[in-house]
Amino acid sequence: MDKSTRILRDMKYARIIELIAEKQHIALEEAMDMLYSSPLFEIIDDGTADLICRSDIYLADEIIRNHIL
Repeated sequence: MDKSTRILRDMKYARIIELIAEKQHIALEEAMDMLYSSPLFEIIDDGTADLICRSDIYLADEIIRNHIL
């Protein structure tokens, strides 16, 4: 993965973390843990099923939904 793609992904992850924190009323650190410990994170990051193309809100909701299950 080239540097610009990595930067764009990192920016997307930052937005997702902010959304999770906002929706769950938790600290950014907790939201970051939710994202990076989620089984969906690996799928998103490695490009499986092109989940990276989904909206930030959709991905945040999926992370939250899977965390609750």
